[in-house]
Amino acid sequence: MIRAVVGILKDENKVLVAERPLGKSYSGYWEFPGGKIEDDETSQDALVRELYEELGIEVLISQHYLTHHHQYPDKLVELEIYIVTKFLGNPIPKEQQQLRWVTITEIMELKLLEGNWQVLDKIKQLIES
Repeated sequence: MIRAVVGILKDENKVLVAERPLGKSYSGYWEFPGGKIEDDETSQDALVRELYEELGIEVLISQHYLTHHHQYPDKLVELEIYIVTKFLGNPIPKEQQQLRWVTITEIMELKLLEGNWQVLDKIKQLIES
């Protein structure tokens, strides 16, 4: 099982999504920013590290929202999902990925990773509020 952390960054009625860059598995698919949790760190520590590495932001306030499991054809992934309510900096693509702020309608038109579709159903109300 792969343990990963996901950060939901919200700006009014939009959330930030990132396209997986060339060279990574599932390249061209969109997902919420985040990454793998290392053996020696908590999910909160991984969130702070991953969002700094990927987006160049410093997470100030975040709250664990839910844990979600998804079985891909080749692996089981456990996603620790956090709502990031305060951060320093403007998100920039530090790993050659595209970033977009999207509404719930716009996100439905993207090529999302399978595990993110199920998460989207769970956070839809949060995005729209």
